[in-house]
Order: sequence, then structure tokens, then C-alpha cells
Amino acid sequence: MLLRLLLGTGTLFLSIVLGALALVYVGINYPETLTVMLSGARDVKDMITGTSLDPHYNIWVQFLLDERQLLLLFFTICARAVLAILTWPFFLAAGR
Repeated sequence: MLLRLLLGTGTLFLSIVLGALALVYVGINYPETLTVMLSGARDVKDMITGTSLDPHYNIWVQFLLDERQLLLLFFTICARAVLAILTWPFFLAAGR
């Protein structure tokens, strides 16, 4: 049980680090792509904050949600998916 908890936490931490590294890699090698992605993240933020939320909540969403955070979240989710695909055969082999 403890090993499973440590593996899950380690995978989560590793996906955050890999997501940040992927973001830096794209920013250094493909700045035009990162500019387009930031524009898309800005559109997503506008779509989220443009809903009919109560202004008491919407102001906090606008204040706390940032395009850079959304972009890092995107890269972290992609890194998590890649890690899941890469580690899946090992977990299948260990389960047998």
C-alpha cells in the first residue's frame, strides 16, 4: 500500500517536472508555437471567465486563473499521459 502511494506521488511529481521542462523546451526551440499556445490559453481563460458566474466568484476566477498556469497545466497533463502510457506495461507485468 505504501509503495503504491509513493509511486503515485512520484509519478505526479515527475509529470509536473516533465511538463515544466516541456514548456521550457517549446519556449526555447519553438517560440512561435508557444505564442500561439498562449493565445489559445488566453481564449480559454476568456471563455471560462465569460460565463454567467456570480460576480463574487468570477472576480476570483479572473484573479487566480492565468494563461501561463493553464499552459503549464496542459503540458503537465500531456506529460502525465505519456508517463501513463510508458509505465503501463510495467504495471501489467507486475500484476501477473
